[in-house]
Amino acid sequence: MESNIGSALDNASCPIHNWYKFTAGFSYKFIDKIVDDLDEKPHRIYDPFAGCGTTLVAAQEKQIPSVGNESQQFMCDIINAKLNWNIKRQVCDEYIKGMLDTISKNQDRDIDKEYHPLLVSLYDPQTLKNLYLLRDYIKNIEINEYKLFFELALSQTLHKSALHPIAVPYIVRSKNLSHSGDAIGKFTTIVYKMLNDLETVKGIKRTALVYHDDSRYKNAKIKDGSCDMCITSPPYLNNLDYGEVSKVHTHFFGYTNNWHDITEKVRKHLVTGSTTHYVDSEFKMDEFLQTEFASKNEDLIKDLLPKYEILCAEAKKRKGKKSFNILMMEYFRDMYNVLKEMRRVLKTQSPAYLILGDSAPYGVFIPTTKYLGEVAESAGFEDYNIIKIRSRGHKWKNLSHRHNVELSENILILH
Repeated sequence: MESNIGSALDNASCPIHNWYKFTAGFSYKFIDKIVDDLDEKPHRIYDPFAGCGTTLVAAQEKQIPSVGNESQQFMCDIINAKLNWNIKRQVCDEYIKGMLDTISKNQDRDIDKEYHPLLVSLYDPQTLKNLYLLRDYIKNIEINEYKLFFELALSQTLHKSALHPIAVPYIVRSKNLSHSGDAIGKFTTIVYKMLNDLETVKGIKRTALVYHDDSRYKNAKIKDGSCDMCITSPPYLNNLDYGEVSKVHTHFFGYTNNWHDITEKVRKHLVTGSTTHYVDSEFKMDEFLQTEFASKNEDLIKDLLPKYEILCAEAKKRKGKKSFNILMMEYFRDMYNVLKEMRRVLKTQSPAYLILGDSAPYGVFIPTTKYLGEVAESAGFEDYNIIKIRSRGHKWKNLSHRHNVELSENILILH
């Protein structure tokens, strides 16, 4: 298996897959490799963490039905835009003409009060005005497929016209982008590049479906045993805040407006992957040990409790005082519920392929992949095996506050 299969590097040069820059993505080649090695195509693929749609897009390219859950509405819209392949160039031409005409007529309009404060600091005034005028025109498009298509093009324009990098994974104000600005020119270039990409999948019918749902809970719209394969990459236990990482986009398009919105509308519906996902004072260990997860995973709990205490002690010494101890416990409980739902959706003995990375918060090694294999067995899978993809974390070794624990990225295969 290629060493960069767990990153989105390959997607950057692949039509449709490169329509949205997603920090935590993985390679479309992962799906291709699994499916191409089979004697018979799967009947339906399941992805509980649809993300930016890598699994669903790759399955659709092969005309394999697929279904996924994605708990962020913004990402659901991105996925649907990437799966709508019946967009017509002539219709887009008419919309572009209308956009340019409307923007030209509204250059003297005062819309400064509409700007989100975060956006004001990331774009020059003319660029920001044009971005908002484009947004307002697009939101009034009645045909949803075209509305989503243009919104996705505009989300790429947000990246390419910004003064600073905004997706690595957070805003990097210490760096200036040399080719910022020109929102109109970049937007139209992106639209026609996307239309050219659609020529490569001309005639392929839509076979993928994505639900705005949280995979920790039962999605009644997906029937028991209706899928015969799962391909996914869950959140890593590495304190990446998936709610905040897309805030430039969600604030701009109006999904969120502030920290409270991100917490209530996004974080609460995500697998616990960051210390921003919970309130320390609300975690009660006695109650946690009475949960179904704890009772079904007694051996794992015995392994986690000493690490919990070490992480708790480490947090008291550190300036940030991050409660990785709570994060660890909540992460595995959440993933237990995801794996139970995965087991329900899959037919008996159907395989699941998960790309995962091990973790070492505050230098305390957590074999996340192995632990999740054990959790999967408690959730109803019969067995598991692990394939190492690569070693990871080397680029951080020069940081004085960074641990030097050797980590790996792996494929967890469940049966």
